[in-house]
Amino acid sequence: MSPADAPVRPVLAGYDGSDGSRRAVLWAAHHAAVAGLPLVVVHCWVWPFFTQDLGPVADIEDSGLQAAAERTSAEGLDLARQAEPDLEVSVRLVTGFPSEVLTRLSAEASLLVTGTRGLGGFAGLLIGSVSLHLAASSSCPIAVIRDDRPGEGDVLVAVDGSPESDRAVTEAALLARTLQAPLRVLHVRPYTRDARMRRPDPEHDPVIRRALDRLPADTDLTVIEDSFAEPSAPAVIIHQARRAVCVVLGAKGTNTLGARLGSTVHAVLHHAEGNVLVVR
Repeated sequence: MSPADAPVRPVLAGYDGSDGSRRAVLWAAHHAAVAGLPLVVVHCWVWPFFTQDLGPVADIEDSGLQAAAERTSAEGLDLARQAEPDLEVSVRLVTGFPSEVLTRLSAEASLLVTGTRGLGGFAGLLIGSVSLHLAASSSCPIAVIRDDRPGEGDVLVAVDGSPESDRAVTEAALLARTLQAPLRVLHVRPYTRDARMRRPDPEHDPVIRRALDRLPADTDLTVIEDSFAEPSAPAVIIHQARRAVCVVLGAKGTNTLGARLGSTVHAVLHHAEGNVLVVR
């Protein structure tokens, strides 16, 4: 099958009526429109697992659990259509828990988009359990959205030479091209006293060079290279991400064995102020 004959994989956005999911749908709609991809808004409901009494209450129009789920689905669809009237967008109402449903559907998507927390989250948490689960289990890249309309900035990709890092560079380059933003490649080198005393030298950083080799030879992106030697890679990434429209990371790095999600990604998801894209 040639690339032209390959099925189009849509952007997938989870929606539950929360503020976080509204931002996710808006960002997903804008992104899908610019990328020329269809958008599917997904609302998951679990009440059929617990009761068969889903219909309306007697003499009360549009009542009942089924009607409430359908209203939420329609709300997500309308939100996307209002944001991007020319976008090809559809909605799916699926019975199941969001983490399980969206993980399964991600196998058919080019990108999964979610908010930081849904209606079931605790207000004090910076990222909810569903978003964290999806970052660890999604079959496609997942964007965790805090800001549906970020200001100007670059796409920051943090690299460490791992296979996931290589794939993150490819996705970051696509995102930067879609957003018409510069691409910034960041490597936080192992920390030693000698390394800390040396000035950053991206030109002679083999991890930076490996990342740049992943870019097409004819790329027209503006590429910025940053190399630092610091004790905490997450702290550097979180600090540098403040001037980025999105930070992109591989799901795990070279020092992560067995885990589905590395400690650096875990920390960035919890503490980054902006949007985060995780690539497996």
